[in-house]
Amino acid sequence: MAFGWGEAAAQQVTASTATPANIAARSADPTGSRLAAYYRQLEQQLVGQGSLRQDRRPRGARLGASELSASFMQIAMRSEYSLRGGGASSTGHAAPLRRWVEPVRLGVRFGMSVSGAQQRADMATVRQVARRLQTASGHPVAVTANSPNFHVLIVSDAERAGLGPTLRQLVPGLSRAAVSAVTGMGRNTFCMVVAVPGRDLAQGYVQAIAIVRAEHPPRMRQSCIEEELAQGMGLANDSPSAWPSIFNDDEEFGVLTRHDELLLQILYHPALRPGMAPHQVQSVLPGIAQQVAARG
Repeated sequence: MAFGWGEAAAQQVTASTATPANIAARSADPTGSRLAAYYRQLEQQLVGQGSLRQDRRPRGARLGASELSASFMQIAMRSEYSLRGGGASSTGHAAPLRRWVEPVRLGVRFGMSVSGAQQRADMATVRQVARRLQTASGHPVAVTANSPNFHVLIVSDAERAGLGPTLRQLVPGLSRAAVSAVTGMGRNTFCMVVAVPGRDLAQGYVQAIAIVRAEHPPRMRQSCIEEELAQGMGLANDSPSAWPSIFNDDEEFGVLTRHDELLLQILYHPALRPGMAPHQVQSVLPGIAQQVAARG
C-alpha cells in the first residue's frame, strides 16, 4: 500500500470503560509533533481530493443481492494479511468465515500522551461505533471495564513501540509475530487490528486488539476506530471493487456505510457459522444476501 489502514490477518492481523486505564510511555517522543503534523497534512490532502467522506448512504449506491454477495466473498472470506512466517505479509488468500460467538466486550486504554478532553471524545466515538456494530450485526457489542475481550489501545508512536509487555499481558499467548506487527508499525500504517481465533475455528474470535494512533487528526481518528472495530468483528479484508465502503484502500469513505452494515448483517446471519469454508458460504450466500438486500 502506498498508504493504508494497516489491517492484518490469522493469529490474524486484519491489523471505554467508565475509568479507562492509561498506558505509560516508554520514553518521551521527540518526533510526536512532526508525526501529528504529517497526519494533519495528509488528512487535509485526502479531504481536499474528496476522500474520507462522512456520508453513510451516498447516492447511486447499488445494494442488491448480487453486489452484496460479491463484496462479502471479497471482504469476509479473504485475509488481507497473514502473520505466518514470523511477520505480517500481504496475502489476499481465501479464508474461513470469522466472527465472534461470545459477546464483544470493548475495553479502551489510553496512552499518557492522550489528553483528558481527547479521551472523552474518543470514548464517545467508541461507544457510538459499538452501538452501530451491534445494531448492524445483531450481535452483542458493548463498552465495558469488566473482562474486555476486544482491547482498543489509543497511543502515541513512542507508546506503541513499547507495547510488547502490555500486549502479552492483555492476550497471553499472543504470537511474537503479532506483537512485532504492532510494535513495528510504520507511519503509513495508520491503524491495525489483531484478531485471535480460538483453537477450534468454530469458537470464532476470542480476543482482539486494535491500535489507533494518538497523533491522528479527527477524521482519520474516526475512520480508524470505525474500520478497525468493524474489521475486528470479522470483515477482515479490503477490496478495490467494494463501493460504497470503508473497506477499500482508496480511502474514499471515512465511516462505515450502509453497504458495510449490510455485510455485517450477512456475517452474523444465523445460517452462517465460524469456520465455514468459502465454498460452504457460497452455497447459501445468495439466499441470505437476498433477504438482507430486501430489508435494505
